[in-house]
Amino acid sequence: MNAFVSYSRRDNPLGRLTEIEAQLSHLGQVYIDDLHHPRGINRHAAVIAALETAEVFIAVMSPNYPHTPWTRFEVSEAARRQVPLLLLTTNDGIRSAYYDEILPATRTA
Repeated sequence: MNAFVSYSRRDNPLGRLTEIEAQLSHLGQVYIDDLHHPRGINRHAAVIAALETAEVFIAVMSPNYPHTPWTRFEVSEAARRQVPLLLLTTNDGIRSAYYDEILPATRTA
């Protein structure tokens, strides 16, 4: 399975991202942009490519997550593509969710 992980950089330093990758490794291929592509490439294009193959979208919930333009873009794009959503919460619990739980204006038909 290809899992796309969306997170706020402000709330998740590289060490935390490495922990998240290990925690989710049972899902298969885990894509975390700051861990899986070098700086200097077109980040927007890399994220779109990863979303195109994602079988699950995992939002790492944190105080800043719903407020950054980048995470809002990722959520909107995943919702538009109807990628199943999981939430990883602050207590490291993971659960199924609907996109409008993250961004109320994000709805899928």
